[in-house]
Amino acid sequence: MADQASKDAAAKQRIIKHMNNDHAESISLYLQHYSKLPARIARGAIMTDISLAAMTFQTTDGKTHTIPLKPPMSSFADARIRSVDMDREARSALDISPIKLTSYLPPRKPAHIILFGLCAMAYINFATKHLMVPGTLFYDKVLPWWPGGPEAYLWTVNKVFYPMLAIHFTEAFLLDRTRLRKYGVARGSSLWWKWIASVFIEGWGCWDRIAAEVKRKTVEAEKAQH
Repeated sequence: MADQASKDAAAKQRIIKHMNNDHAESISLYLQHYSKLPARIARGAIMTDISLAAMTFQTTDGKTHTIPLKPPMSSFADARIRSVDMDREARSALDISPIKLTSYLPPRKPAHIILFGLCAMAYINFATKHLMVPGTLFYDKVLPWWPGGPEAYLWTVNKVFYPMLAIHFTEAFLLDRTRLRKYGVARGSSLWWKWIASVFIEGWGCWDRIAAEVKRKTVEAEKAQH
């Protein structure tokens, strides 16, 4: 009996160490799904205890959260299978993919580069339109070449900017909710800001590059399984 208790204690410590060292993301997902914690609270949590009937975690604010195991495990040998099943269930419920977006991908395709440039120019033109007045080089020498002249150009700048701003703001909001979170980009991280700034400028190009990168990583993951 004492020997079994010793083995169980050693198994518990191995499981706790393994989860904290190698599965920090799974711990966060457990707490988000089973304990209904927001991601910012669940992030950085650690496992502090495990029994056949429950897992116990501590979040960075010092609070303890216990997740019951239903049904209880028959032995600690079941922990690996149970933790994998819990991870899968949490990901499905939270719509979090095992595919990770780990870097920002700048525009490289000609269509993306052109789109980025045109949208950036629209922002710059709107921000500097108060400088486009008679007597300036741009107004007197460049804008007359625009169809309809300088007045038509400034009218176009005003008409294009606000709809574009609204569309890109919506795209940034949706990218955060439906793509960046799903593919493991933490809100507020430097990577998150790069994607959000980029989609706010160019819009569709970011969505296209993320879709291509996810497809590439999915194919790699499928090949690795065979």
